[in-house]
Amino acid sequence: MSPEEIKAKAEAFIQKLYKLKDDISDVHHSTHSILEALSKFAYTGLDDLITDIEEIRDDLEDLAEGENS
Repeated sequence: MSPEEIKAKAEAFIQKLYKLKDDISDVHHSTHSILEALSKFAYTGLDDLITDIEEIRDDLEDLAEGENS
C-alpha cells in the first residue's frame, strides 16, 4: 500500500471522529439524541474505528517492512 493510500485511510478515520464529535455535541442536539448517538457508537462505531486504526497500523508496518527490505 502506498503512503498516499495510507494517508487517505487516516483522513477517513479522522472524518469519522469529526462526525462523532458533531453527533454528540450538545450545542446542536438534545440530551436524548446525544445519548442515542453515544449508544450507537458504543454498539458498532467503536469496533469500526478500532478496525480502521488496526488496518492503518498494519499498512504502516507493511510499508516499513518494505522500506527495510
